[in-house]
Amino acid sequence: MKKILTQSTIKTCELDPLPTSFLTHCLDDLLPHLTSIINDSLHSGLFPSAFKSAIVKPLLKKTTLNPEILKNYRPVSNLSFLSKILEKVVLRQLSNHLLTNNLFYSHQSAYRAGHSTETALLKIVNDLLSALDEDKVSLLSLLDLSAAFDTIDHSILLSRLSYSFGISDTVLAWFTSYLTDRIQTISVNGSKSLPAPLHYGVPQGS
Repeated sequence: MKKILTQSTIKTCELDPLPTSFLTHCLDDLLPHLTSIINDSLHSGLFPSAFKSAIVKPLLKKTTLNPEILKNYRPVSNLSFLSKILEKVVLRQLSNHLLTNNLFYSHQSAYRAGHSTETALLKIVNDLLSALDEDKVSLLSLLDLSAAFDTIDHSILLSRLSYSFGISDTVLAWFTSYLTDRIQTISVNGSKSLPAPLHYGVPQGS
């Protein structure tokens, strides 16, 4: 827990009950209590309701884009510091489960240690060159899913976690709790919308 906390970016969200800098300054005193909160969540299979809120702020994808065109923005969810710490704890355990049981798709490059867009491109270039050496014709089909994270169906995701990755019982209950009853508020230039339920997708920023 201490390693995760000290390696995390020190950012404070307006949802935080106290500044993150103060929390890290008093870390040795607060660490047993923070660890208890994390362990209680994991053992009970419940993601704390206080962590399910997000403040969404539109961020211009590139500084060179026209700020008057709405599609040039991407929504970034500002989440409480402790909720992101809990996510990192779960991410480490889930990644270890996937690696230990060899559950990653062999050619997956995203969200995988030691892999990136570079390894994906190297695989494609190697396949094309190998086919060329054998006088074969190659056809490359590319698919870009628009707003992919915003369209994730929770029931499909939970089903995949269960049947494809062996997630069950308390762990599956935790992921179900994490995805359900989430709310988000849009904040633009100091003005905020009313809280709205998040029925699909996952917070961009988690």
